Amino acid sequence: MNKKLSTLQLVLMTLGGIIGCGWLFSPFYGFQLAGVGVIYSWCIAACIIIVIGTSFALMCNKFPIVGGIYRLTTITHNKRLSSVFLLLGWLSYLVYAPLEAQSVVQYLGYWIPHLTKYNNAQITLSWNGIGVAILIIMLITWFNTLIITKVAKANNWVSIWKIIIPLLVAIVLIIKFGKIQNFAYHMNAQPINLEHIFLAITSTGIAFAFSGFQNGLSLAHQVQSPKKALSYSLFIPVIVCVIIYICLSLIYILCLDGNGKSLVNATAPLLGIVSLFSVNWLFAILFVDAVVAPLGTTNVFIAVTSRVLYSVGRELHPNGPLTKLNNHNSPVVALWINAILGIVFLLPFPTWTELVSFLSSITVFAYLSGPITLMTLNHNKLFLKDNFNFLYEIIGILGFIFCGLLIYWSGLNNLLYLFIALIFVNGIYAFFVKTSAKDEQHHNTEISFYLIISTFIENWYLFGYVGGLWGVSYFNKHHLILFPYDNIIVACLGILFGYIFTKNCVNKNAIQQNINRLSIEIKTQ
Repeated sequence: MNKKLSTLQLVLMTLGGIIGCGWLFSPFYGFQLAGVGVIYSWCIAACIIIVIGTSFALMCNKFPIVGGIYRLTTITHNKRLSSVFLLLGWLSYLVYAPLEAQSVVQYLGYWIPHLTKYNNAQITLSWNGIGVAILIIMLITWFNTLIITKVAKANNWVSIWKIIIPLLVAIVLIIKFGKIQNFAYHMNAQPINLEHIFLAITSTGIAFAFSGFQNGLSLAHQVQSPKKALSYSLFIPVIVCVIIYICLSLIYILCLDGNGKSLVNATAPLLGIVSLFSVNWLFAILFVDAVVAPLGTTNVFIAVTSRVLYSVGRELHPNGPLTKLNNHNSPVVALWINAILGIVFLLPFPTWTELVSFLSSITVFAYLSGPITLMTLNHNKLFLKDNFNFLYEIIGILGFIFCGLLIYWSGLNNLLYLFIALIFVNGIYAFFVKTSAKDEQHHNTEISFYLIISTFIENWYLFGYVGGLWGVSYFNKHHLILFPYDNIIVACLGILFGYIFTKNCVNKNAIQQNINRLSIEIKTQ
């Protein structure tokens, strides 16, 4: 998998992942929940992502390997735990393509009503809409079987377009229709509430909107100058995008009066507000961008997801079909497996809010691999500079705490879904180990059952952490633990379990052997 991506292409790949369908929905949904406080939600989310992303960037600078962002725990922990993070990372990426395709169809439903329907006051895709979304996924998957540089070049222009259009829409609407009186009205009608600010970060897709920061790190193995490119691909996109998202939120804060909020069409919020003000020329541009932006993001995430699944194959079944590359060095088997499984997610989660809420909890849990690896390597004093040990420790523990808070804010139901997902990936791990074992002729069922049970026992702290977060969420829902004490408890759980995760690493010699193994892989990529 040749190193052909430039620093600019990597930055634009990350930007292309961050500015997807989130900008079409999250500013409005966040405004509905947090009011003017949504501005704080965007700023807090950006700071959290930078801290978490820094822990990944420090690792990926040293280990620019395929799917590296989720393979980091293979350096420091046993294969059972590292495989859980790797599989969760793949599972979280798997949902992006159907989510972006769903948002394209939902916006098309503004003109073609047969693509969407109302179900219990929520907007869902009809069977016709699901069919169109499936077609989108299949076509873009085929495009990704071509050379990665073609995928990147196609993304370059789309990413530039996706920066210009949201800013143009925000500037035009705010200058022409914005009123400071509307800001004052919303402040009085919906006073700033810190709990709502936190909840909006996960439940309205704000954290999800920034999750594209992973793309540059996951493609580190295919960039020409990893050390420079990875830093740029993290900080520049996050800073640019938080400015864009705040401007989009200001549209609703400054342009809508007391009656306007209820008049905006939730099927396509931005199209609704442009239609409300009868800005016809902007309406046409926005409609095109509402389709182009998510399609471009779908393209990026399909490319990255295939590399993550490819890395799963390299770790769990090196000679299996997942590691097969076509003549363009694209992981063709991984691409089509992702396409088929991604389509499945369109069926049980046909609404944007349901899908993004489910996705956020799994994605953020997989983020824990960065802080865990950073703290473990720091404690073992491996390859990190001694004079920065304290700084690495702070970044690691803050990253772990922030991940825990984001998971907690996703809500009680999503914590349950996350627990089920952990059980699911343990089953996948057992399947991979079974199929790659040399004597799979004997006691296959018993081996798989034993692997699942032993994985639960050996990684008890993994389930204990999620169970602890679920318990706090349960007591909070029943008003037994009130805000902000619930968040303080979650932060304390982060400190405790961050220490437990770090202490349950493999020994120092094994870590060094893993570092040597990956160093060889990097040289031969």
